[in-house]
Amino acid sequence: MANSLLPEALVGEFFGVGSVGDSDLRTPVEYVKRLKLPYAFQMTGLREEDMIRQFGALVDGFEEDDDYILDVDLFAFREMLEDDSSLLPDEEHAHSLYGMMDGSQYEFFKTQQTAPATMCFSTLSSDGKRLVSKNMFQFYTALMSRIARGQVEHLSLHCDNIVLCQDDPALGFVIQKIESGEVGDLTVDSIIRATDGIYPASVIPSYHYCDDWRLLEKDGTHILWASTPKIAHLDLVSYPPDISSEQAEMLNIFMEKGGGLALGVLPNVDNGYSKPVIYTLKENLKQALQKFQNSGVSVELLSTNSMLSTQCGLSRATPKLSKEIHERSKEYPSIFRETIARFM
Repeated sequence: MANSLLPEALVGEFFGVGSVGDSDLRTPVEYVKRLKLPYAFQMTGLREEDMIRQFGALVDGFEEDDDYILDVDLFAFREMLEDDSSLLPDEEHAHSLYGMMDGSQYEFFKTQQTAPATMCFSTLSSDGKRLVSKNMFQFYTALMSRIARGQVEHLSLHCDNIVLCQDDPALGFVIQKIESGEVGDLTVDSIIRATDGIYPASVIPSYHYCDDWRLLEKDGTHILWASTPKIAHLDLVSYPPDISSEQAEMLNIFMEKGGGLALGVLPNVDNGYSKPVIYTLKENLKQALQKFQNSGVSVELLSTNSMLSTQCGLSRATPKLSKEIHERSKEYPSIFRETIARFM
């Protein structure tokens, strides 16, 4: 069995997906800094911190009239692919990426960026077509690779261990376009390989897919579990782990090779709670672990390779809920250990 990518010190700790329900930088900084895994958060109430605009703004001519429109000529395409210099969003588009680096030193720190498939799907050409093609995927892969290097260079002065998470909510839509024949020059395999290739060697890789993770299958293989080991965030509220024995075995192998999970068992909106946060965490975690075990997933592997999280980002949560989820997180590791021990 390979060594786990997830450091032992982070097992059962809180994994912040990325966005918070606040528009005042000072408030989240206070509670995010106290986490075992602090992170660069997005305040999606700020226009500039939209997950597409945040990175697309680095491309000349990216946006017109609030639409993500981009026409790349041959010169701009070649320049992006041939220039390997690092890039970094400015402070206007990534406030916490700078605000958290205020002289503080971190043993662990998480940052995130949008994956190239989602960048493609979210951008239109001037004639209104989605830019899902081999060339544009290469363009955005080059852009996001340069941004990943820029983030690591920026954070390394303050952070001993960096978790880099790629957010890829539109991957499923891109796969649908490929399988329907709309995109003839791009393959699912090439997308996964290129996305995995973005992670700098020095980081702990992580991945967040906002949709039904259970359905990421192609030709009998689960795309995520067959990819390079990483910390995979799963929404277990909307998509409980009722999976086939075949997928359970793939997940076991993924963890045996060093992969880890961020178990999204906490709702990310206020109306998802009819009971207090801690009660909801305990109940949802218990139910998720039971379903994992019933499906054939090794609870022993889960016990050493899992963090706890919300089902997705907290952009639609009230500031009060965002703060409570973070501040109560000091209780999460003991809850995780006590709950999972009942299944072993």
